[in-house]
Amino acid sequence: MKMMVKTGGIILVSGLLLAGCGNQAKASTPKTAGQPQLTRLTKQVKSLYADSKYEMPAKQLSEAALTKANTQKDKVYKLRGDLSKAQQKAFKVDQQQLQAAKKIFSVQDTLNTEIDKDQVLKDEDFKIQVFNNDFTYLQAHKAKFAATIKDKATLLDREVKAVALVKAATTGDPDQTKIDQARDAINAVNVKAFKDKYLPKLDDAIKNLPKDQQVEQAKKQEAAGDLQLAATQTAASSSQVASTSSQPATTASSSTANASAPQGQTSSNGGSRNSGSSSGSSSAQPSTSKVLGVSFISQEAAGAPEGCEAASALEALHYKGHAAGMSLASFLKTMPIAANGNPYQGFGGTPYAVVDGVYQSIFPSAFTPWVAGFGGASNISGSSLDGIISQIAAGNPVVAWVTLNYQGPQWHRYDWGNGIDNAHVVTVDGYNGDSMHIVDPENGTYWISKSAFNAAYSYMKFAVAIS
Repeated sequence: MKMMVKTGGIILVSGLLLAGCGNQAKASTPKTAGQPQLTRLTKQVKSLYADSKYEMPAKQLSEAALTKANTQKDKVYKLRGDLSKAQQKAFKVDQQQLQAAKKIFSVQDTLNTEIDKDQVLKDEDFKIQVFNNDFTYLQAHKAKFAATIKDKATLLDREVKAVALVKAATTGDPDQTKIDQARDAINAVNVKAFKDKYLPKLDDAIKNLPKDQQVEQAKKQEAAGDLQLAATQTAASSSQVASTSSQPATTASSSTANASAPQGQTSSNGGSRNSGSSSGSSSAQPSTSKVLGVSFISQEAAGAPEGCEAASALEALHYKGHAAGMSLASFLKTMPIAANGNPYQGFGGTPYAVVDGVYQSIFPSAFTPWVAGFGGASNISGSSLDGIISQIAAGNPVVAWVTLNYQGPQWHRYDWGNGIDNAHVVTVDGYNGDSMHIVDPENGTYWISKSAFNAAYSYMKFAVAIS
């Protein structure tokens, strides 16, 4: 979000903070009474970690150990008025590390409980939001540990989403789009035991489709190598598949790839866009629907309210296997900063706080070479919606510049040209007949109608495909 703010609000907040600290002092009170209890807490917290830097959990990290440390924390809290400033600072560190240890234990326990020996989800009704929130917190605060469980955490997230899509596809009226979404999600999990369990569940749903849609499903099953499902189709359907297999898929129009710059954009900056259509095209033939399964990364959890560009880039890079183990906090440190505030040359201002009067974003001309240092990145700015879909069909998530909440643009004139103050950046990782699937570093994952997405995207037509 690139909103300009008034400094008056900051002054008010500062005033409130100062007022809140007015009655904390206790004159002539000794600052040593709570030290023994604090020392005991610090020792207990350190025992929860395997190293002095609090990066990796110890083997003795358990629910019992956490309960014991939490009880001790409550004792120190009651004595907090007797602590010196230095002791209060140490107590704050103990509290933070205890909180992180609780989240470490929670995610470890969840992974051990929910994923069986065959790497298949045990509880089909498992609610994953709390787990994802805890894991996002650990990526920001315990990146080294989070990297060790990232693959398993991603697997759990994908399986939960896939199971939800299977349920949607196998209940209610038969729906070809829902079946496509479920199949893509199952295949994205890429675990044999999981595929063996859930692909056959789509059989009955496919049989209840109209005959012409059964033909399409048979074609998709065969193309994907889903032999168990393909075997359920009739010989008549197979012959119909052969007669339709030569039909070409719709490709993006090359005329839309040469979109003009936003209204009022300076000509010196317009060159950052690709003028040709080849960068936005792909040889992949889009299916009816596809969801890649890019994992959400929270910009807020990393303390970067203006860091949507970096978070979206890292979401896409991680999906493609790049920048493995890198947290958003560490990734942000590599982002080029434009000293003159020109987003075509680097990020303006800082991603960690709102700076009044500065356009806090980075545009594809500077974004693409930065991200390309970690993996494949192609500036496909100017591409049509079909061009974006073609990239996703080829397995490449697309980082796209849109407007916040897909609302109308709020244009503002800057030294470098015109910018949209309510701009936002998201990762696009899926589509179906009517909608686009978004992984939004501010608002999580969701579907948005193609018309709403395309309207918000078309104001700038900035996009980068990650391969």
